Amino acid sequence: MKLNRVLAIGLAILALSACNSRYSSSVLVERGVEQYEREYFATKESMGIDKRLKDIFLQGYIEEGMTQEMVNLLWGPPDREMQDGHIWEYLTRDGQLITRLKWKTPEAVRMKGYENELILEKIEGDRYGGSEPPKKSQEYTY
Repeated sequence: MKLNRVLAIGLAILALSACNSRYSSSVLVERGVEQYEREYFATKESMGIDKRLKDIFLQGYIEEGMTQEMVNLLWGPPDREMQDGHIWEYLTRDGQLITRLKWKTPEAVRMKGYENELILEKIEGDRYGGSEPPKKSQEYTY
């Protein structure tokens, strides 16, 4: 009898923790990879990507012009993908839209081997994916 109760409590805890997974967080950057993995990508695997976009990527934000791989590393895979991967949607646990991303084929390929790569054309909804907007750098007057 006691074993059944312990087993039932254990299963309930497991079920609740699965619902609260980082993959269902409404703060999208929490769904992505850790900072050290982003740093590795920015230094080793991002040849041909604009330095400004790399800097924004390292801060944990997305911006138009980023590749699908960059956004996938930051926010994890989309909750819904449509039009052959040209539209990604990220949703809350109860199915409400957080952010919709629209992708396009770039005018020029950044490197050989990346001919099928798509870049971010438009961000609809919360462009910060539930995170606080980046802080403006303070200007000092002397």
